[in-house]
Amino acid sequence: MMGLGRAVSALILSGILLCSVPLRADEAPWLPVSQVMSELARNPDFVEALYRRLGRDPKAGGILGPDEIKRLREMILGKDFEGLDRFPGLTVQGMGRSVRLAGAMLDQSGDDGFPPQPAMVEAAVEAAVDEGLGIPAVGTPPAPDAYLRPLGFGLEAGDRVDPALAERYADGRRLAELLNRLSLNAAGGGGRHRVVLDGRTLDTPRALMETLALGGHDVEVRDSRYFANFGDLIYHGRDVLTPFWIDTRLPVPGTDRNLLVPVSHSQHELVVRGPVVNADLSFYFGIDGQAVFRPSVTRDQAWVMGRVAHRYRGEEAMEVIRLAGVIVRAYDAIKRRHPELPFGGYYALGVCNDVNAMIELRMRGETTLFPLTLDPQFFTDEGEVGRLAESLPLDSRWRAVADPRRILGSLPVEDLAALPLPSLREDLEKVRAALESGRLPRPGVGDISLLGAVAAGLLVAGLWSVHLWFVRRRR
Repeated sequence: MMGLGRAVSALILSGILLCSVPLRADEAPWLPVSQVMSELARNPDFVEALYRRLGRDPKAGGILGPDEIKRLREMILGKDFEGLDRFPGLTVQGMGRSVRLAGAMLDQSGDDGFPPQPAMVEAAVEAAVDEGLGIPAVGTPPAPDAYLRPLGFGLEAGDRVDPALAERYADGRRLAELLNRLSLNAAGGGGRHRVVLDGRTLDTPRALMETLALGGHDVEVRDSRYFANFGDLIYHGRDVLTPFWIDTRLPVPGTDRNLLVPVSHSQHELVVRGPVVNADLSFYFGIDGQAVFRPSVTRDQAWVMGRVAHRYRGEEAMEVIRLAGVIVRAYDAIKRRHPELPFGGYYALGVCNDVNAMIELRMRGETTLFPLTLDPQFFTDEGEVGRLAESLPLDSRWRAVADPRRILGSLPVEDLAALPLPSLREDLEKVRAALESGRLPRPGVGDISLLGAVAAGLLVAGLWSVHLWFVRRRR
């Protein structure tokens, strides 16, 4: 699962860092990162490995300077581990500056240390290409630990495979491949990639899914929300709770603090069941810089929760699939025009939420997602997608005010009582009560300083490669 950012603190750990033990009945399935750090910091070998990884080996996952290493040492030696549980606490605008600084630093290095990443979407064809459905597809389900990497010190990083999804993974991968290829067909003609099915020649994602539905397949699209999890850490068999905290600039009523919330992840999930195709896909713009249909195969950590905000079936489902295909083509075209964008355009072209907000805006007349970061200047030549991008309530604009309704709407739970973080639950309850009564205070004006942005930029640039290693390995 991808999003604006997973906890930088978790990425710090994953840069240097499972072995399973049974849980006691009274144990929660997750641990706060502060507890993990407090335990590991007792081990001098761990502390030295952490400093070495972050401060002395940029290709291995860190390019922190002396000041940042000094701060980290002070936090560990001072046992200020609880501070990691709400780190980094950037505003959306501050995060944007950090990403730009990180991108500039990577440009100067000229190399991220990795071989070129294979794209999930291929170039548009110049001549007509016809092929069959190719489902049931041939393929061996991934092993349960296929995406886990032991990191030492009792830690693993990565995702566990979901056994049920793994059984359908080959079909899901093939269906995602077809939908992405068909999405690249130009609306005005030219070379066409086509699928021949039931005597029909199909050249759009919607046409393919409509034909499957006519053939007895059930098709549902779910607009789902989660907490973003970039850490994907497991410590002695227990998930490590590593949200990426963002400062909304909204005051918490009755306090002198701004509301900090974990960044959300959203995706539209395509669920297909029928006599031939049984597949699970997700659609979002990921940290790999691609807005595409993706096969689902991994199981989320329990603390990210999960909520379906909207369900689409029938004609509505087909319209969502059509628009998702248009978005795939638009993002592909923008990235070809702007190869200079760092991180594959991530943040400048939005985060996971932006493409899903476009779909929600088209289907519901408004969006309930936060944060949204895309820069509309890149979308001016993209017709329908450009108009949707321009209509989004963007949070990256200077002095943009976070909409508390979208903050609440992005949460992965219906009932705040289900949130795994008591302090977050209390703050959100205060904000919601003030909103409903019309007494919500005016937004604060706090923002991170330039120095803070530089430090965060160092973290983003240095630690991006760590997470990208996992993304590329999964490909």
